[in-house]
Amino acid sequence: MKSNIILMSLGCLMLVFSGCKDWLEELPINTVTEDQAWQNGSDAEGAVAAAFSIFRRGLAGLTKDDTPSTTRNGAWGDYYFWGDARSGDWITPNNDGDWQAGFENRLIARTQLEPMTNWRLFYRTIEQCNLVLERVPEITEGFTANRKAELLAETRFLRAMSHFYAARIWGDIPINLEARNVEPLGRAPLHDVMKMIVDEVEIAITDLPWEYQGMTRKLSTSRGTRGAALALQAHAYMWLKDYEGAAAKLQEIIESNYFELAPISGFRDLFDKGESNEMVFQMYYDNQFGEFSDYYGHILTYYLTNPYTSRSDLSLAIPKSRILEIFPDYQRDRSDKRVAEFFQSIDFSGSASELRPIFEDPLQNGERQIMFAKFRKVKDRSYNRMDGTVPVFRYGGLLLLKAEADARLNRVDEAMLNLNKVRRRAEIPAFTRTDQTILIEEIMAERRRELIGEFHRVYDLVRLGRLHEFNAFISEQEEKEGAGFFPVSDEAFANNPNMEQTYYWQFNQ
Repeated sequence: MKSNIILMSLGCLMLVFSGCKDWLEELPINTVTEDQAWQNGSDAEGAVAAAFSIFRRGLAGLTKDDTPSTTRNGAWGDYYFWGDARSGDWITPNNDGDWQAGFENRLIARTQLEPMTNWRLFYRTIEQCNLVLERVPEITEGFTANRKAELLAETRFLRAMSHFYAARIWGDIPINLEARNVEPLGRAPLHDVMKMIVDEVEIAITDLPWEYQGMTRKLSTSRGTRGAALALQAHAYMWLKDYEGAAAKLQEIIESNYFELAPISGFRDLFDKGESNEMVFQMYYDNQFGEFSDYYGHILTYYLTNPYTSRSDLSLAIPKSRILEIFPDYQRDRSDKRVAEFFQSIDFSGSASELRPIFEDPLQNGERQIMFAKFRKVKDRSYNRMDGTVPVFRYGGLLLLKAEADARLNRVDEAMLNLNKVRRRAEIPAFTRTDQTILIEEIMAERRRELIGEFHRVYDLVRLGRLHEFNAFISEQEEKEGAGFFPVSDEAFANNPNMEQTYYWQFNQ
């Protein structure tokens, strides 16, 4: 892969991650020459904001604006397809062939899925970060030394995050830490990538604040904070099977007292508004800044139907039998309060042009017609717009990650403490069995319940080599050969003799 120096042209609407008026008013970097672009603190602020904007575009997915070779006019919300679709939990009620191919791991059988194999935007983010880390240290005007250190630390965090996200999708990936690298890079082993991420964040973490003053919670958690950095380190340690390292980083987050579990009554603020003390790191599409999604840009509208959107049917859902399997307490006595928060049954008997009523029983509809409503909100139909959050790390998930790390270290009491914090919030009984193997299984089942539809499930299963247990289209041997990772796009092989396709995908074209 040849890395190109990029100075991204990003308008004000793409700079929501800045969280301040100055960032929103930055000129696109490439309206001036490169030397002119790195003169003062304002230039540095704009360059870091641009990197975050590219990363967010990377999560949403490639479009024709990114590369003419793609067939897409708009992004699909690829973070769902990478992190959730192949978990074995999802169906497509309207029988969409692309979605079904994704569920069945036929990732290069459909043209529309090809953009999901392309890591272009992740490496554009990395290259932008490399430029910032090269040029910003030379800037002496327009910001304090403390602010300069914050920006550089935030950039290191984002560079590490971009490598981390790509590694979970493709496994072995190139490590690029040079702004002007033009040599073809091969794929580094996944272990080495995760080790680099841990080390990179360690350099940055002392200069990152827990929160950015003068910002809303939503904007602050869309930035590189200390909490987000510790969460990233902890996740990387889990992939390395360094459970002591992960537990230590997660304990720092717990002891910081910056985060807390939102009550069930606060889930709409958490999942719709992104304004919650439970959110640690998120990407947010914000309508007030001109950022919104209709059918493109993030996954919300594929989950939702009338009365929330103008869609008359469901594209993506979880079948009723699977919901009852995942949430056994609800099946037994309806005690798990998350079910009504995460799912809804819509009365489809009325006209599609009228606002359809919502049944009181969230699972009243048949096997294939229950709406996944975790991120539900009403679209502004007059302008065809919808904003919403893409959670990356939240406190509930991190408590369960801490529980898993402790359980694998056989620290049973500590593991059950954090497991039961999450269960208590859901109003289900505390887990009391102390057998280590059974406890680990229950923690993984609780992560499945708590984080359903939040783009973690496939990564958890691939990390543990267990995707084949839940996806009938992948065998244990195929997973060992790399079937759990996405194939690498043909684009990465152009003029690069060092690039190699994942073993499984060499024989499953």
